[in-house]
Amino acid sequence: MEKGRLIHVAEIQEQGKRYLFLRQLDPYRYVWFKEVGPDEIETAIWGANTEEAIYAARKAWKNELFRTLNCGFRYTLPERDEHGSNALFYQMAASYNSMNGVYFEDELGSNCIVHNASMEARNLLKRLQQQPIT
Repeated sequence: MEKGRLIHVAEIQEQGKRYLFLRQLDPYRYVWFKEVGPDEIETAIWGANTEEAIYAARKAWKNELFRTLNCGFRYTLPERDEHGSNALFYQMAASYNSMNGVYFEDELGSNCIVHNASMEARNLLKRLQQQPIT
């Protein structure tokens, strides 16, 4: 089964810390997958876009202390807005995997850069890149 493109990551407290992966399965279907050991199990929580999926997850897992990972702040270039916006996991990955940190954001039609991602998010990115693709 194709898992879809990884968009963002969150965590919940369920039998210890557990990661949730938001994946885009279709253009208007963003589904949360729960990490269970080395596997990801599809959940019933989804949304038509990133914001709706995160909102649905906050409602569904509020008692499990749902929180998204701090993936840093995304800045557009060359204007480089003053405050930036919260970066999603895939944006952080694109920026941190490029030679100079700059990547092209299709949705914005602009070059962007991500700064100040948490060590937790960066370590998870390294771990996911080292795992064999199944």
